[in-house]
Formats: sequence, C-alpha cells, structure tokens
Amino acid sequence: MTSPFSGFENTTLTFQFADRTYTINAVGNRSPNYQALIIKALLKPPTDYSTISRYADEIQQFAGADGHAVLLEGYLVEPQVYPQGFEFLMEADIEITVAIGKQETGRFKLLPVVQSPYIVAMGIDAITPIRGVFRRN
Repeated sequence: MTSPFSGFENTTLTFQFADRTYTINAVGNRSPNYQALIIKALLKPPTDYSTISRYADEIQQFAGADGHAVLLEGYLVEPQVYPQGFEFLMEADIEITVAIGKQETGRFKLLPVVQSPYIVAMGIDAITPIRGVFRRN
C-alpha cells in the first residue's frame, strides 16, 4: 500500500544510525560506523499558532544565537511508519522544496508527535504524522 501523499513529498531527511559495527583507528580506539536512513515526507509550517507557541523554547534553542529556525509538520511518505530504533529529538540533514524550483538545506530536529487515537483505533497505518524544527544552513 502506498502513502496517500505519494507524489506530493517535498522533503528528504537523512538520519545517521549506528549500524553496530566499529572501526579501529591508528591508536586503537574504536569508533562506531554509521548508516544513512533516508525518509521522504510532506512538510509545511503549521497554521495553528498554539502549536508554534508550544514549541517556542525548542525552536529557539535549536536556532542558536544567530540562526533562524521554523517549525514544520506533515506526514511520512516513504517509509510510511517510523523505522525501528527511531527516537524523537534525533537530528537529520534536510533538503526541502519551499517553492517551485527552490530548495533549501539545513538541519531538522525530530519532535515528539502523537498519532490521533481515532486513526489508531481504526487500524490505519497509511498516515503517520511528523513534526520538527528546521534550521537553515
């Protein structure tokens, strides 16, 4: 089953997961190897001001002293559900199309989001919400 948002995705998120293997450097220290996990999503700024104000502190902290950050929310397109081992507050590289032909890049911090109880009760797994803070490079 494909996502109802397939074809409308405007964002590519690249998360780095430790793949449980290690390399040993020249002095004998172990360092974990990472594997990229790509998620495609449909994201847009929220229209409800209360959502923005609820995450104001998180947005300000992620933006830093001279940065600019914006809250984005939407739905996963591919994969349609969060992969195993996914944790909120993880960061990813982001490429987002903000207008026709205009792409922006930066960092994305995944925020907790709760699925609608109605959707869960109906057993619908084709739509999974995503919310996070986008900081432009």
